[in-house]
Amino acid sequence: SRYMVVRLMTTCDLEHTLTNLRAVYETLGGVPRRTTSDNPKVFALFASKYEPILHPVYERFTNHYGTVAECLPPADPQKKGKVERPMPYVRRLFEAYSGDRNDLNALQRYIDDKLILANNRRHGTTHERPIDRFMNEEKQCLNPMPLLPYEIEHYHEGTVRIDGHVRFLGKYYS
Repeated sequence: SRYMVVRLMTTCDLEHTLTNLRAVYETLGGVPRRTTSDNPKVFALFASKYEPILHPVYERFTNHYGTVAECLPPADPQKKGKVERPMPYVRRLFEAYSGDRNDLNALQRYIDDKLILANNRRHGTTHERPIDRFMNEEKQCLNPMPLLPYEIEHYHEGTVRIDGHVRFLGKYYS
């Protein structure tokens, strides 16, 4: 449908990424059967052309929401066209913003308002409005949101230090 949902992030850590991904699902009104992404470290511990090793927390997140995680192969931009193509448009929206760029909430509201216009205009490839195509064809295919949101846990593969301790979240454990 080419329906766009954008979430701005200043930190690309696991907690913020999964929180924003949950917000995308809430904006869509359901969970897609498959969640396709690039290979950031928060999703894939090891990027592979055939079988990436998913981050355990991300894997539990996708299981909780009932979606299949798909990490696209690295160094193959042809497979990411529909995802990468809108980025120059979003970048131009960001550059056109005249307010305080440190106020992430105001900037997100601005982007959301602009995306309402973008989703209501006729798309050059499909010759349909993305909002109409999304509502008529795709929205009913979404899985319902679970009753409880996923509680994001902390995951760490620690190494034992010389003093016999493992460091986790700034604390030392023997």
